[in-house]
Amino acid sequence: MCRGRMLAEVLRRGQAACARQCYRGSLVKRVLLFTMEGNADGEAALAFFQSRGAAVDVRDVGRDPEASAEVFRLAGRLAVPTIVIEDRLFLGFGGHREEIAALVRE
Repeated sequence: MCRGRMLAEVLRRGQAACARQCYRGSLVKRVLLFTMEGNADGEAALAFFQSRGAAVDVRDVGRDPEASAEVFRLAGRLAVPTIVIEDRLFLGFGGHREEIAALVRE
């Protein structure tokens, strides 16, 4: 089960497969989380989303050049974590936690 895994393990094993395993068949919010191993705010965001049952697709910008390019295309700069929920883009997690929580609850 994916819940409670550390960010490093999720990045190592591939979050897309993890999300399919944990959330297959459920109606949950899809979250795209761009982060990198060792990023404390990214780890907090991942734990937050998993504790609320959101299906998280984690992209490691430190190891995946396509993920880095996508963040730059979306945000105009490289920032981790970058979070995409539906049509909303957030640079960072802690300062947007309440707004993100409201989106995940909807």
